[in-house]
Amino acid sequence: MDDDSAPAPRAARPPPTAGRPDELLVEPPEIPEGGSLAGYRAGRRVRLAFAAIAILTIGAGIWLWRWLDARREAAENAPIVPSYTVTGDDLESRPRQFVWSSGPARLGLTREPPGIEEIVLPDRRLRLADGCDHAQVKVDVQGDRTLSLTVLTGDIIQLPPAAAPGSPPGPAATGP
Repeated sequence: MDDDSAPAPRAARPPPTAGRPDELLVEPPEIPEGGSLAGYRAGRRVRLAFAAIAILTIGAGIWLWRWLDARREAAENAPIVPSYTVTGDDLESRPRQFVWSSGPARLGLTREPPGIEEIVLPDRRLRLADGCDHAQVKVDVQGDRTLSLTVLTGDIIQLPPAAAPGSPPGPAATGP
């Protein structure tokens, strides 16, 4: 064999890097004291802030859910207040006297038609006091006696029953 036909020797390759962080930099950075946990310690405040925000968001979500649920439940369980519409033009011809003979009730008095001017109980009559336009009373009547009478708003005067001698006549009761 001829030496001319032999391949030329290859140039020696540089050895591969060993993977150290300072092999790729001309001036390697100084390694902080504390080793690999230094970066973990440096991010502590940010992690705590994110955790606090997450906990507060979850708490606010739970509070909002309960608040909305309570409002929905209150709206579903609220009593239905009937709406009364006064029909007709002749409000003066309506009865202005209300007779209550048995049981507890919350009743109202008003001077404006078609409101009630007088409440007749078995043992007394209730009217608005002078200078008062509206009043509400809570009564409990059993048999021929008024067990309790509480004035909730306004002022009233109590009169003896209409059949008693010397009592002023009440307004004429009309109606069914």
